[in-house]
Amino acid sequence: MTRLLTAAALCLLPLPAMSQAPVVGPATCEAERAVYEMTAPDTEEVWRIGLVPARNMASIASDLYLKLTTPQRDYWFTFSVSQGYSGITVFPVTDPYADSGPRDLLGPPFGANADGVTDPDILSALRFLTLDAELNIAFEPPMSGEEAPPYIMLPEIGRALWYDAAALTEDETADRDPMPRGVFRRTGCLVAPHPQAGP
Repeated sequence: MTRLLTAAALCLLPLPAMSQAPVVGPATCEAERAVYEMTAPDTEEVWRIGLVPARNMASIASDLYLKLTTPQRDYWFTFSVSQGYSGITVFPVTDPYADSGPRDLLGPPFGANADGVTDPDILSALRFLTLDAELNIAFEPPMSGEEAPPYIMLPEIGRALWYDAAALTEDETADRDPMPRGVFRRTGCLVAPHPQAGP
């Protein structure tokens, strides 16, 4: 009888692991200081995202560049927002820290690979999704000074990196860059933001 009463009492206790929100890095962090990571389950390689402030505006939609760092190299993007029931997309650009500034990689030549197999329409529809703690999706890209979202998804970039990584970089040696399917989680917050980039 005592054992039954003890078991019943334990069942009534709260389950902290189930009642608490998942840990996603610091409680607060500005977008330009946030660090996002995703780990490949089979290799334990880490993929990172950073949001780098522009000296002026990286695009009409945001004053931040998106930097995707894979085990092979860095990729850079600017943000765009469509009107109507659409969403946020990212466009590949060259390194904004270069002396010449960033250059759009969607125009001819098609990335570093003029004979790329990836349809330009695919690259012009690379969705960028930010999710809050309740998994609501934002309609506008992050801006400097704003609270960094806990999660980021880039659903189409993995396909582009698989079939034609050279379309997303100036690196002429770029080959298949296998990206895991998953969500980038905010795992840290830099003491200071990245140095400003671009013109």
